[in-house]
Amino acid sequence: MILPDYAIRDWAEHGGLSPFDPACINPASVDLRWSGRVRVASPVGWGEVRDFDGYTLIPGVLYLLDTLEIVAMADNLAGILALKSSMGRQGLEHLHAGFVDPGFTGTLTLEMEVRAPWPILLARGQRIMQLILERMEDIPDAPYYLTGRYCGQNEPQPARR
Repeated sequence: MILPDYAIRDWAEHGGLSPFDPACINPASVDLRWSGRVRVASPVGWGEVRDFDGYTLIPGVLYLLDTLEIVAMADNLAGILALKSSMGRQGLEHLHAGFVDPGFTGTLTLEMEVRAPWPILLARGQRIMQLILERMEDIPDAPYYLTGRYCGQNEPQPARR
């Protein structure tokens, strides 16, 4: 079952999101904001994390961004990440890594690419993603904090192998 606004608000207010802005609640999702942190792909790998108040994404480059919010998923909640439609209409695309497992805690890494032929300017704190929460039928035997490699991340994180 997808959680409605009042259930998302309750989850967020009780430690699900930090920092939490009630204005980010939608009928069936919560907006997540850009932290200002960026990693840029190059032919030799990922660059270092840099922090900006504003950053211009250019076409043809892959970026790792992350959320301002630390997300703390309960053991019985799963999350689906979706790009805000206003960002998609500008030509930004979030690449397919959009699932948050039960038991995950940390900022969410966002794999972004500009699909439009023009650059896109982002501002720290800008709402760029939506998190949809689904209540699970039961608690998994092994939540993400027991099995995952990215719990506790606090910056855009490349793949860990």
